[in-house]
Amino acid sequence: MAAMSNEERLVRLETRQETLATKEDIANLEARLIKWMVGLMLGSIVAATAIATLIERLT
Repeated sequence: MAAMSNEERLVRLETRQETLATKEDIANLEARLIKWMVGLMLGSIVAATAIATLIERLT
């Protein structure tokens, strides 16, 4: 394999860099994940309460 010139290496690095996440992307993802986790926790609590209430009424 022939050695790449510095210009070729720079072009490859700059091209690949465009696909990387920025700090803002990571911060937005973190906020969305936190919202999902809180929503899932609240949904689980509501579901567990509903199931417990239903079981209590049936017995």
